[in-house]
Amino acid sequence: MKIRWRILGGEWREVETSAKTVGELMSELGISYEEYLPSRNGKLVTPDDEINESDEITFVPVVSGG
Repeated sequence: MKIRWRILGGEWREVETSAKTVGELMSELGISYEEYLPSRNGKLVTPDDEINESDEITFVPVVSGG
């Protein structure tokens, strides 16, 4: 299936994937859960959430400070 994805603020990209979950997609793309929070169709999700062909996945950089 084809999934549209982007890093927040970046351009949309399409990828052909066999991933069934957000976590599998992140692994395929080389995106770390420690560095990015996944959002599916505008709502934050966990790596265990399933993905569908119509989904748009945005990876939001984790911001921390002290």
